[in-house]
Amino acid sequence: MRIVVWLVTVALMLLAVGSPAWARAVRMETTVALGDRSEPSVKQALREAFEISVRGALAMGLKHMRVDGARVLPDAVILAMVATDEEGEAEEVETR
Repeated sequence: MRIVVWLVTVALMLLAVGSPAWARAVRMETTVALGDRSEPSVKQALREAFEISVRGALAMGLKHMRVDGARVLPDAVILAMVATDEEGEAEEVETR
């Protein structure tokens, strides 16, 4: 009986301490084709890339996002975003 009480006590202590919660963070790049290199075309492509990235991050359950960079290529726009499930973690993600 003592062993059972001891095991239950240890189990409750482990549950109380629990495992650390790890924040999930991802860096994603979204590419959108560019019709021409005019300013309205680039703005529309960036807006579309932003919307796609936000939808993807929300679908993964990541609620905190920031833009990490954007590139305009001859035929496409690339938008990089960092998304995380913890507030403040997006700034700490190391980008390459």
